[in-house]
Amino acid sequence: MRWCANRIADAVSSAALHAAKNATNTKVIRDCIEGRVQDILSSPVPIAPRDIIARIHALFIYQIIRQFDTDPRVRHSYDATIQDLEEAAYSLIPYIVFHEYGGPGQTNDAPDVLPLYPISAASEFWGLWVFQESARRTLAIVSFFVLAHYYMKGEPGRCASNAHVSRSVTLSAHLWRAGDPVEFALAWRNKRHYVVHGKA
Repeated sequence: MRWCANRIADAVSSAALHAAKNATNTKVIRDCIEGRVQDILSSPVPIAPRDIIARIHALFIYQIIRQFDTDPRVRHSYDATIQDLEEAAYSLIPYIVFHEYGGPGQTNDAPDVLPLYPISAASEFWGLWVFQESARRTLAIVSFFVLAHYYMKGEPGRCASNAHVSRSVTLSAHLWRAGDPVEFALAWRNKRHYVVHGKA
């Protein structure tokens, strides 16, 4: 997890560096950012699903930073690594449960009530829910980003099929703001949450 935390921190700091570019430091900042991108791409792909999500987020931040750069060398690098981002996003598919209602690990119905005792059941469901929602949203936003890139280049046929992208996501500020399993279970029980269904 430390690997991923460091990569995310590097990506966020790179955004700050890019915003501070001027005529004097442009080359240094460009080389720093490109070096960090290549470091991620040349490192072994993590095995843990949460680490895979973190790697995708880091690559996504770098692509956004470089998308708006007017330097031709940066634009070339951006175009060359868009497929890496796309492949990273699609590597999440085996870990995602696509379903009809918005909760993790089930196909037709979500529990109306999460038990508060033993709290381990609510804690496990909370962790699964956060991961599944995060994975589906990550896959969706990166896929839309990549699709927009190919459309702008006049190459929509290069984008892989989006048949599995974000079939449903859950909207609920109460669930996302929960700070522990008890808060999550109470929000699940007492607050309304909405499932947005996409087309398969």
